[in-house]
Amino acid sequence: MKPIIRGMLHDHIDGSAALGDIILDLYKMAGKKFPFASIEAWRKYFKNPHENIVTKFGTVTSVLQTDDALTLAGYAYGRARAREGFTYVEGRFAPQYHMAGGLSLVGAVDALRTGLMMAEARYNIRIMPIVCIGREADPDTGVAIAKTVLHYDGGVALDLACDEGGHPPEKHLRAFALTFGSKVRRTCHAGEWVAQDPRKTYRTRLLWNVRTAVRVLKCHRVGHAIPLCDDDELVREIVDTGVGIEGCPLSNFACGSVEDLRTLRIRELLDRGVLYTLNADDDLFLPPMPEVIAATDAAYNFTEAEVAALEKNIFRSAFDPTIRALAR
Repeated sequence: MKPIIRGMLHDHIDGSAALGDIILDLYKMAGKKFPFASIEAWRKYFKNPHENIVTKFGTVTSVLQTDDALTLAGYAYGRARAREGFTYVEGRFAPQYHMAGGLSLVGAVDALRTGLMMAEARYNIRIMPIVCIGREADPDTGVAIAKTVLHYDGGVALDLACDEGGHPPEKHLRAFALTFGSKVRRTCHAGEWVAQDPRKTYRTRLLWNVRTAVRVLKCHRVGHAIPLCDDDELVREIVDTGVGIEGCPLSNFACGSVEDLRTLRIRELLDRGVLYTLNADDDLFLPPMPEVIAATDAAYNFTEAEVAALEKNIFRSAFDPTIRALAR
């Protein structure tokens, strides 16, 4: 029984299919030549995004360096998600990659939010922006980004993204700690990927990052969290505290992080009351939500109760307080 998903919580704007629709326009606006023979060749360039992730996404962020470009990207993203049938999405981006043209961190966020709000006004959709720290940044840059997020008094959320393998969550504790006690909601990519060797400790190292995200960075949600079921105590803790899990099963499969969707033990997480959700991650080059839903249902053959949980968990763990309140 397939769930009908009307929201998405783990969704990178610069990795969304909507950017594929406007990428040639963005290159034209920037006065640059598109460096690939075709859009399809560009998408294939992202194969295994865990390698040189910042460089690969640079083919997008390099032409998102002005107010107009970021506003267009925000609008195109919201329009696309509304046309796909979503009523609530949380789109994330990292402003540190959009300052080469002279924009400040606040200026980059404002420009993107303008586009998102234009899409909200025209289409029947609510969009919550999430501002990411690209974790390869030094801790001081992370602090500056956290201060930018605080500027919006809960109107945007905070995330830690990109190369988890080389930059564990605790690197940016100072940034996250600035938001403790504020209205800012926090999430973190954790338990997605670390260095392959030594293999014996691979899952242990992934799990350590999930624990750090929950217990040290005090995240309200965690992105990916592949080995979560390895730690019964942590599962109980996140159920008790209402921490949500932004599952990205087909992203994990496509990137080689899991060989079988059943190893994610989604059924066990749902049965134990975890606020687990399904997400596409980067559908510019990874499978879109209809495929995510179909593949996970094929792997688990979801029950009616599990379908209901997957549908409702999106809104129960939403960062927009109004959406979250309506789901109670």
